[in-house]
Amino acid sequence: MQRIGILILIAGAVSGCSSNEVLVAHSVELVPETATVPEEELLDVSVVVFDSGVPEGEIDHELLEELINDGTFVQIRRTEARYMAVHLRDTLQKSGHWGGVWVTPEESTAADINVTAEILHSDGNRVRLDVIATDATGRIWLDDEYGMETAAGAYNRQRYPDLDPYQDVFNTISNDLAAVRGELSSTEVRNIRSVSQIRFAGELSPEAFGDYVEQGRNGAYELRRLPAGNDPQFERTLRVREREHLFIETLNEHYVDFYQSSQDSYYGWREFAREEAIAIRELQRSANWRTGLGIAGVVASVLYGSNSNSGYSQRVLRDSIMYMSMDMIRTGSLRRQEKQLHTASLEELSSSFEEEVKPMVVDIEGTQYRLTGTAAAQYEEWRELLLQLYQSETGLVPEVDIYTEALSEVSLEKEAELLEESSKVKEGADSDGEVTTGV
Repeated sequence: MQRIGILILIAGAVSGCSSNEVLVAHSVELVPETATVPEEELLDVSVVVFDSGVPEGEIDHELLEELINDGTFVQIRRTEARYMAVHLRDTLQKSGHWGGVWVTPEESTAADINVTAEILHSDGNRVRLDVIATDATGRIWLDDEYGMETAAGAYNRQRYPDLDPYQDVFNTISNDLAAVRGELSSTEVRNIRSVSQIRFAGELSPEAFGDYVEQGRNGAYELRRLPAGNDPQFERTLRVREREHLFIETLNEHYVDFYQSSQDSYYGWREFAREEAIAIRELQRSANWRTGLGIAGVVASVLYGSNSNSGYSQRVLRDSIMYMSMDMIRTGSLRRQEKQLHTASLEELSSSFEEEVKPMVVDIEGTQYRLTGTAAAQYEEWRELLLQLYQSETGLVPEVDIYTEALSEVSLEKEAELLEESSKVKEGADSDGEVTTGV
């Protein structure tokens, strides 16, 4: 029993010690394209706004508590979904392997490859993403989890001014996509482009091109036949597809503005959150260890004290074990309280972060629309407008102006007026038989 008491004393003395693995910042290099790729073999890529991994709309209190305890803050995560999509787009563009690379609210046949991702975890220290990339033929390029743990040096903006703390993850995704692209022959690449174009044409005019591509039971799309080289109807679909690209590029200005306006505050949040996440894990580990060891010490002390034949030295050891064990339980409780304070400060910071990120406003031919939370709906109505443009055989392309607007400057009344004005404009245009540009 005396040996047990000594072991408990020694364990208590070293309970706060831990060892950390040394991490190297930015250890994954981006692999660039070194050869000149013919324009007809450049594939366009759509990076769909990431799935935030948190429910949309209001979240009930119990689920919100679970998310916070897991280090997930709803406001931050929804911002990350847009931010990470733009950063992956930028990384793919820098690699030089692709044609156009855009961020889109949803998957699009205007692109040859669609990349989707869900944020599984992100706390400034560790990040995990579930990434899927599929081309127009239905071939899956990527379907894997990507993750990393950041090094403290990754947040040194003077040393790494152009690198995101999570850059290794984005570089790995880009390199993996490039590796798959490198394994394809010119014929396979051209087939992907053709299937993409004809699938888009089939969406616009299913009666004319709907049976040119057939989807098998395995989800793959197979090209059954090609349009004639001088088919005027197919040429029109290609022109409409170019307008789709123009709109997506304009919409990407919105995403880039969002990315740039949120960059400093998001960077600061992650740097602070990394320290907090590490501290919370260390506190949790230490608190659990101290509480468990303290309880074991109390039990040992009681058992040890039951020996009525113990001498003075044994009684001193017994009392020492009891004192140290109670102190471990007390400090374990204090560390749990400290963890709650850390978590509360993160929650407060995430709420203020959302207020710092300014919403975007899109001006389409004099009618204003706030894009915060509505980009997907706008994109959907834009696709409907494209269909109208195709059916009416016009060449109209609405002018789009995008700018930031402070949240406090937009009242609910003003927003209601804009929506009402938009509805009247659309109804008036419909009644005149004209193509509307309302979103």
